[in-house]
Amino acid sequence: MDCIEIFRQAEKEIAESGKLSLTARRKIWQTMGEIEPRDRDSIKPRSLTEPLKKRAYLALACAKKVMPMWCSVDSDDKSPQNLIKKSLAYLDGKITVKELSADRKQSTIDDFMNAVDEYGEPASAAVAAWDAMVVALEDESYLEPWDSDLTDEDIDAYERDAAKEACVAWSSAYTDGDNGKYVIREMRFWAWYLEEAAKIAGLENYRFPPKYIKAFKEKQNPPKPVPEEVSLESFCDFLGVGEYVYNIKGESEISYYNKKTDKYDNTEYFDIYQITARLPQEYGICPVCKKPIYNIKSFYGDRGLDWDEFAVPKKYPQIDITRLCLQFRCPDHPKEWIYNIPNGYRNYKDGVKRYIKGEGRLEKLLEELERRTVTKYCKVWMDEIVINGKNCRSVEEIENKKEELGLVDTGWVDKANGIYMLDLKQFLSNFFVFRFPFSKFVQYTKNMNDDTAGYRAVLKEDEGIVEFEVRDFRFKCFMENGQPIYMQIEQLKKL
Repeated sequence: MDCIEIFRQAEKEIAESGKLSLTARRKIWQTMGEIEPRDRDSIKPRSLTEPLKKRAYLALACAKKVMPMWCSVDSDDKSPQNLIKKSLAYLDGKITVKELSADRKQSTIDDFMNAVDEYGEPASAAVAAWDAMVVALEDESYLEPWDSDLTDEDIDAYERDAAKEACVAWSSAYTDGDNGKYVIREMRFWAWYLEEAAKIAGLENYRFPPKYIKAFKEKQNPPKPVPEEVSLESFCDFLGVGEYVYNIKGESEISYYNKKTDKYDNTEYFDIYQITARLPQEYGICPVCKKPIYNIKSFYGDRGLDWDEFAVPKKYPQIDITRLCLQFRCPDHPKEWIYNIPNGYRNYKDGVKRYIKGEGRLEKLLEELERRTVTKYCKVWMDEIVINGKNCRSVEEIENKKEELGLVDTGWVDKANGIYMLDLKQFLSNFFVFRFPFSKFVQYTKNMNDDTAGYRAVLKEDEGIVEFEVRDFRFKCFMENGQPIYMQIEQLKKL
């Protein structure tokens, strides 16, 4: 079988499965030349033949690619990077085999394996650097005649080759436990690997077809049909960010670096529609016992689409989406991380482009965003209260701005002690805590009297009062028919 056919078969395997098996990797290594024979019990480094050097350069390229993953878990330990540098120096004839072998210490690989146990799969990047150094000294071990029929299933996590270790580190990074993202990153790694191997093997012009990556992504998460109706509800549902809750309008800017002046002196300004959506599933599935878990540990806002991804043309206001998510704790398996986030990779930018494709659809979407933009609202954060789009870091600032903000029935209750009263009826239902509607905040915090989330909540529903505090403020909300009508604010941190 010729070299080109081997790469075509590997390409097909990646396109169909998103993986590149050890059998396929072995065939690719063989295109670079024969392995130098030696006895099975030999511990002597092999000669620096051209085939060995090619395979070592490929292994080292894999290790080098995933060094950012290692830096993300232990930026102070430079030993993996040093192994790569010394191995490259050895291949280039700048140091001796004895000098490189001196770094082949059992304590080093033990430390790397311990890092994997402590930090998880991204730390496999360090093991990849070790494995690549071994290739420089001994060549790829799975080319040995006695190991030539082994497959991935025959090998445990402590025996992987450099490429496989690097793939594990690369695939697990930035996925937040999302298997859909993992398999797509895995495929992208092997596509890169095939291109790198082709270059080393002499196929300079080979490129992995992008259409295969696109088709694989769609297979993981088949495209939903675009709804005919243009509404914010159908928009959020189509993107998979959950139920539309509300949107506000803001503005931001981007400054661009000018090489001639050595300054960021070119600035663009953008209007932004900031959408908040909520994942409706209020439970998670424990990965161990497979039971639905309703015990909420925390809740948070997860970025769906950043406005500076420019999902719509720059001449229009941009769209920013945050989805409200829940984290749960299984009483029987408290160490498990459980979320209500659906599995599967989603490209929100592509989703927006599909949704607005068609005559007048973008304009209709922007009309809906403008029509439903909330302009009178109150939103509580850890260190500020946002009222009608204005950030207030203290109750004094609210008092000073109350005419500008159009506030009514608002003023001091006890100025000496920094206690202020705010009429919430003027905001209707647009009262939010950490982006969450107040009713959901109350629901989720009923059993969460825990400082670890950065706030405390005490619900005295029988008295018609909800009390909670964040880092800089304490709040007492007076309820009527299940709705907050007044809020007493106490400044905890003096500015």
